[in-house]
Amino acid sequence: MKNWKEIANFLHSVLPKIDQKLSQENVPIAARKQKAFDFVRENLIEINNVKAFLESTAYGCFLVIIDDWYRDRYGEAADREEDGIFVSMVLIHETPFLIQVPKSFRLKTDEPNVYWFGFPASVQAEEDPVRWIQNRGVVKRLSPEELEDVRSDASRAANLVRSIGFDVRLLEYEAGQNVRELAQSVRADLQSSARNLCERNEASARSAAWEASQATEKALKLFILQKGESPPRTHDLSELLRRAENLSTLNIDRETLASIPSGHDATDIRYGGEVPLSSAIDAYLAALLIIKQILFEAKPDIDYDVREARIKIRRPPWFDFDTKAFSEKLREA
Repeated sequence: MKNWKEIANFLHSVLPKIDQKLSQENVPIAARKQKAFDFVRENLIEINNVKAFLESTAYGCFLVIIDDWYRDRYGEAADREEDGIFVSMVLIHETPFLIQVPKSFRLKTDEPNVYWFGFPASVQAEEDPVRWIQNRGVVKRLSPEELEDVRSDASRAANLVRSIGFDVRLLEYEAGQNVRELAQSVRADLQSSARNLCERNEASARSAAWEASQATEKALKLFILQKGESPPRTHDLSELLRRAENLSTLNIDRETLASIPSGHDATDIRYGGEVPLSSAIDAYLAALLIIKQILFEAKPDIDYDVREARIKIRRPPWFDFDTKAFSEKLREA
């Protein structure tokens, strides 16, 4: 434990600088823990056998130290949604409710300590998206027919946000910095729009419509950048779409696009214009459909496609390591 205390003290001395760099790169707080660990693993730890390290208890110890540091620094902000879920919304009785879609898929196998794992771009056959709806009381009161309709709508929303999230990850790892930052911002705007819709009030509806517009605008500008040109400085979605379509075979339905505030209409909303909740909902749903198509077309050319792949992995030993006991002993040492 003495050696781990020394390691923890060293990490605590360098993590503020690492976190500052991640902050400057606009990395969300909840995503910084993993990125900080990746930096430490790649630059500060001498590893002779990567496979053995990933399976070792030491791997878990490093994760605990970094996780504790972030919890001490940011509290609950270090644990918020963005690390493990995509936020969206589903309509129940024409009213928006929050749905939290897991980013990853995990399924047990008949083999001990082995399971299927993946980051799918759609709802898997073994999953029930109704379980992801946050207001369980409303769900329990649905009739069987209503429940099936809600399940269908929840599946549709989950498919869209998972597809968007999958392609955002590709862009984050394969694209240039400007495109990467836009991709991250698209995802953040969509999630904020969904959350605002589920507040179900006038001010939140206005914010949701503006964020849906911003997410669509950024997706189109990202697409244009990916095709090697500089996007025009405009909030006019139709103009941006014309530019994008001239560079590719992208074909977006104009009627769907018309549901999203654009140009002066968008800026008026931002500064106080009125937006009915139903119009904000239409804008968000249209943005999901359009952005899913844009990001799929914008994703980088890669030599492999794991969009719906499942990977069979063995449970590493450090999964069974008592992280809470280690953390407590480390603080006492």
